This record gives sequence, C-alpha cells and structure tokens, in this order.
Amino acid sequence: MIQIKHCSTGDVIFELEGDSLAGTKLVGKNLAGADLSSQVLRGCVFDSDNLDEASFENSDLEGASFMGTSLKGACFKGASLVGATMTDAIMNDSSFENANLSKANLRYAKLHNCNLSGARLVEADMSMCDLRCDMPNSNLTRADLRGANLEGADLSHAKVDETDFTDATMTHAHLDGCYIERAINACAKHQPFKPKPQVAKRPWWMVWA
Repeated sequence: MIQIKHCSTGDVIFELEGDSLAGTKLVGKNLAGADLSSQVLRGCVFDSDNLDEASFENSDLEGASFMGTSLKGACFKGASLVGATMTDAIMNDSSFENANLSKANLRYAKLHNCNLSGARLVEADMSMCDLRCDMPNSNLTRADLRGANLEGADLSHAKVDETDFTDATMTHAHLDGCYIERAINACAKHQPFKPKPQVAKRPWWMVWA
C-alpha cells in the first residue's frame, strides 16, 4: 500500500495498491499539497489533477504527463522532467530551479511568476506559453518559444543558441549577458527596459513664472 501524504500536515490524502508509483495513472484527482518529493514517477499520468503546492523536489518524472493540471505554487526544484507533457498546465508561482525539462512539451502552459533559474530546457516546446517569469542562467538551446509571452521576463545569462523567439512578446525582457544574436528572430522583438526619466519639479514660486 502506497500512501501519499500532505507536505505540511503529514496527513494521508490518497492511498493506492502497489509498491511503486512509476507509470501510475492518477487522473482528475485532488492531490493539492501532496508530498511526492524524491520519488521515481517515470511515466506517471497526472492529467487534470489539482496538484497546487505539491512537492516534486528531486523526483524522477521523465515522460510524466500533466496535461491541463493545476500546479500553482508547486515545487519541482532539481526534478527531472525530461520529455514530460505539461500542455495547458497552470503552473503560476511554481519553482523549477535547476530542474531538467529537456524535450518537455509545455505548449500553452502558464508559468507566470515561476522560478526557472538554472533550469535545463534544451529543445523544450514552450510555444504560446505565458513565460513572464525568472529564467536566469537557464539553458534554452534549440527551445521553441514561438508566440510566447516573455514580457518583463528575466533571461539574464541564459543560453539561447538557436532558440526560436518568432512572434514572441519580449517587451522589457532582461537579457543581460545573454548572446541574443545566436537566437532565431529575437533581436527585432526585444525592447529593453527603460526606466522613466525623472522630471525635475519646479519650485512652487516658479509655477506661475
């Protein structure tokens, strides 16, 4: 018997037969706050689940599926998500720090305000994603970001060799230390952040001058 417990309370929130979660189908379940850290979860199907604030820290999720799943505030720090499917997933405010999402499919996913610092996203499909998030020092080599929303995103020191930014929104994106000229269709889209100029106020006695 496998017990899935809550991260904070330790309460059992789900039980299932077996001795391994690998390849398990848990579709449409309410597993909010679940502690699934340091687990082998290869090929698991979590489609349409509620996994808000769940922890997958350091777990092996290669080939796992999270289609249409709610993962707001979830933790994937150090997790392996190679080849995972996360299309249409809602992952706002989640952490993917140092996670490996190479070749993952994240089309139309929402990653607003996420932490993708140091994440490996080589050949990941993030087309049409909401990527208004922090991705410093990430590896986006040959990633597909066509049509993605990167407004105000932090891509400082990210590796963007052959990354496709066609039709992406990059207004005020931070690209310090990023060799953007190695990317596809990025230079023309990028509008660097420019702080509003400070206008000196005239002394009150000069207002009517």
